[in-house]
Parts: sequence; C-alpha cells; structure tokens
Amino acid sequence: MPRNSSPFRSADPQATSEIAVGAARLIADEGLDYASAKRRAAREVLGDGVNPRGILPDNDQVEEELRRHLRLFGGAEHKALLASLRRHSLKLMQRLDRFEPRLVGAVLNGTATEFSDLQLHLFSDDVKDVEIHLLNEGITFDVDEGDADPAGAVERIRFLTEVPLGKGQRHRTGVVLGLHPSVALRVAPRHRSTDPGLHPVEASGRANIEQLTALLASDEEAA
Repeated sequence: MPRNSSPFRSADPQATSEIAVGAARLIADEGLDYASAKRRAAREVLGDGVNPRGILPDNDQVEEELRRHLRLFGGAEHKALLASLRRHSLKLMQRLDRFEPRLVGAVLNGTATEFSDLQLHLFSDDVKDVEIHLLNEGITFDVDEGDADPAGAVERIRFLTEVPLGKGQRHRTGVVLGLHPSVALRVAPRHRSTDPGLHPVEASGRANIEQLTALLASDEEAA
C-alpha cells in the first residue's frame, strides 16, 4: 500500500474529508487500493470532469477514516479476522526466521480487511537464498521487480495462503514478501501510525516475531 504522509492544505477541507470517508468505505467494502479509492471517491463527491488536484486527502487521513469505519462497522467479526491474520503471519514469520522477518502494513496497523494481503519484509543479501528456502518449504510463488526507490524492496515475492478462521473455516489471501538488503534493518520504518489509541506495536510500522507475539497476547487479554 503506497502512502503519502507529507502535510498539505486542502483547497476545500470539507470535500477532502468527504473523499477520505468515501475512500475508506471503498477500501473496506470493495478492497480498492488507496489511490483507486481516492479517485473514485473524488468522482462521487465532486462529480465527473472535476479536477481533484489540491483536494484529495493524503493516505494518513484515509487510514484514519478506514480505522474509524472498521471500528464502527467491523465489530467482533473484524477483530476475529484481524487476530486470525496476525496469528497466521506469526507462523509464516517463524518459518522464515532466518531472514529477520518483519510484519508491516494493514495486518500490523489494524486496518486489514478480507481483501488485505499479509505483508512481510525480509532481510537478506542474497534473494536466491529466500527463493530456495521457499521452494524447500513447498511454496509456489511469483517474483516481481522491486522498487526504483533505493530504500524500497529489491524484489517482491507473492504467493497464496489459507488462513484458519476457526470452526473449520479458512480464508484464502495473498502474501507479499518484500526483500531488502540486511543493512536496511538499521533504517527506521517510514510508515508509522499516529493514532494514539493504537498499541505501540501496531503503531510502530514494522514488528518482529517477539513484538507480534506480544501484540497477540495483548489482543487476547483485551478480548
């Protein structure tokens, strides 16, 4: 999920707020990505043919509205799904422990929906080691190019997984592994959340196995 947390002043704050609310609904209900959701919400609020330049909300504002939407309408069902996604992420991380896995994205910060991928960052100076490890684990995967951004992933690996939901139910979703050089572990995560109501691990931007274990324990205590 691309983010844009740079501050800006909207030409029409009311329209920007309405677009953020609409985009959050589209992300939660239809699984749109942030950019597509903002464009469609802008058309719904402003009408076709209106240039939304200077009016679109940034991704932090949309994330805030998405979290509010899930709290209002997700209820116990969303909490249960989120817990299942986090538990499954932990199991994947344990299988990938040699590559210093970190959970990132919506599953970590609590905005995951039924459409969300599990996003992990792995750290290794040889991407072939990761690919061979996955093959040895019996995982069939696809490989995408990384980012042009020097701080981004060198390569992305994608595969499908089935998440146990309880009572024999399973949820099929994608896994995205962003492969980074080992030195990138020294760089602080860029996409931290500012919601004061979040657990510190949720807000941290990325979590290792120990941190995710602590977050799951906290979730269980709060349940």
